[in-house]
Amino acid sequence: MNEENNRLLTDKDLWLLIAQSSVGDAYRPLNLRGASLAGAVLAGADLSGANFSKADLRGANLEGANLSGAFLANADLSGARLTGATFEGSVLARANLNQAIINEADFTDANLENANLNKVSAIDCDFTRADLSQSNLSYADLTRANFFKSNLSGADITGADVLEANLARTYFNDTKMEGVLNLERAVGYKG
Repeated sequence: MNEENNRLLTDKDLWLLIAQSSVGDAYRPLNLRGASLAGAVLAGADLSGANFSKADLRGANLEGANLSGAFLANADLSGARLTGATFEGSVLARANLNQAIINEADFTDANLENANLNKVSAIDCDFTRADLSQSNLSYADLTRANFFKSNLSGADITGADVLEANLARTYFNDTKMEGVLNLERAVGYKG
């Protein structure tokens, strides 16, 4: 059975809500707190400032979507497709992104504290100044990811691949780094 059939809001309903939120002079961010949106197709949508806290977005397609300033604390984005999405200044604390595809996504200044990014594909992802403290990035593909001035204190990057990743001025206090791949080929790592 199609995941959309199990949701109260279909993809068409969601796009109508997005359109209605931007009618007139004032933009009103969507409030989809706790919504069941597994498998939703919102690629390219402007969801800036939206509230998706505790939402179920498992397997959703948000490729190229703008989620700048969005609130996704405790959201389940496991297996979601987020390639090229913008999360600048967003709150994803305690969010579950297990096995999500976040290649080329922008998490500049985002709060990902205690987030689960286990086995994510984050190739060319931008985490500049992001708070990833206590997060789980174990076995993630972080090839060419930018962690400039990010906070990885207490994070777990066990088995992650950091080939050509920018680790300059990244904070690594108590970071678990067993079996990290290509650390010698990362940029700016001062171990």
